Amino acid sequence: MAWPKEIPFKRYPSDLTDEEWDILKPILEKADPYTTGRPRQVDLREVVNAIFYLNKTGCQWRYLPTDFPSYTLVSYYYHTWVDNNTWEQINTAIRQQLRKESGRNENPSAGIIDSQTVKGTPESAQESGFDGGKLIKGRKRHIVVDTMGCPLIVRVHAANIHDSRAAYKVLPALFLLVSTLKIIGADSAYKGQEFIPWVKKQFDCDFEVVEKKKTDKGFQVLPKRWIVERTFAWLGRSRRLSKDYERKTTSSASQVYAAASRLMLRQICKQRAY
Repeated sequence: MAWPKEIPFKRYPSDLTDEEWDILKPILEKADPYTTGRPRQVDLREVVNAIFYLNKTGCQWRYLPTDFPSYTLVSYYYHTWVDNNTWEQINTAIRQQLRKESGRNENPSAGIIDSQTVKGTPESAQESGFDGGKLIKGRKRHIVVDTMGCPLIVRVHAANIHDSRAAYKVLPALFLLVSTLKIIGADSAYKGQEFIPWVKKQFDCDFEVVEKKKTDKGFQVLPKRWIVERTFAWLGRSRRLSKDYERKTTSSASQVYAAASRLMLRQICKQRAY
């Protein structure tokens, strides 16, 4: 049965509102300019709506509702934007706009780093490993957020790589995007005699390890550390992130960027995030 053509544009809670699309459209056109070949026939807003629907609901590509463009076309655009780093650029632009709307500088001076281990799937078997601490086989999502909880950078790697080792690759990529950071907070997993001086020498940035007091028992809310944990909780409401379903680690990171971008758009437009 064909879907009626007169259907209202916003069919699903994950669809972009007109206000959100007005923000995203120029960012997307700047990040992914279309300058050669025949004129584009597909509606990019519909493509983004389909990707946000998949990201939020966790459905498979072939199970996208038929009122979206064909799943092969949507998948083509998604993976093109993965390969040319468009999702990271979208996340950066929206995050900068949200910070400006909140009366802050576009780029932060402080950040918090942490990782999250997620179970793998047959699709993510490559670049996968076993996290002995969490007893999970899969991948780690390594993120750095600002003090608002907005992701600055996302990198995904095998779960058997320790946080302190992975940070040697995460931080150089971070400072290529955000050179204004002067302090980064972290938990004790990043504590090391060589690592903290290396951060100061390489990036002129203080790396502060916030540890739980040995005299205190039970759960503790550690200064600034709760911010990144809250971000992981926000992202966890996108069902595509419940496990790692992506073949490429760059696609895994892009799904995080897509979820974060959608949440930040809702904050800018003061919409409830469903």
